[in-house]
Amino acid sequence: MKSPILFAGVLAALWAASAPAADWDHEANIEAAVGAVVAGYRQGGPAEMERMVGACYGSVDGADGADEQVHQLAACAGMDFAAFLIDRRDAEQLGRERSAFFAAEKIMGRVERLGQWYHNPGVETQIIRAWSRSAAAALARSGLF
Repeated sequence: MKSPILFAGVLAALWAASAPAADWDHEANIEAAVGAVVAGYRQGGPAEMERMVGACYGSVDGADGADEQVHQLAACAGMDFAAFLIDRRDAEQLGRERSAFFAAEKIMGRVERLGQWYHNPGVETQIIRAWSRSAAAALARSGLF
């Protein structure tokens, strides 16, 4: 009986060692990213949000090491989720078409890059949900909504 438990413990330890440490302030990271995309939206509208979000994701691979890459991806996801909500609100209030860039399947395609570092779909889903909740809360505090 000890062998399967020990084996599972060793596997869990190996998985944890291969995952980024993620020791930054997640809430502050997403709060800053949402603040930046809101400022960009106020200055340049939806086109500026698209530019910022695209540039953010483009910078993930250039970050140093897995920790920094996941940190950057979290910021990009925060921007993306907030921009999605802004785009949806604008489409409803202003009667314009929603941006194809912020379609849900496009956002998930970008955010699911998280699988590069976390190979457990359950963990990935929980992280993405937490990023989404943090982005919505930060957007609510921004005064834009």
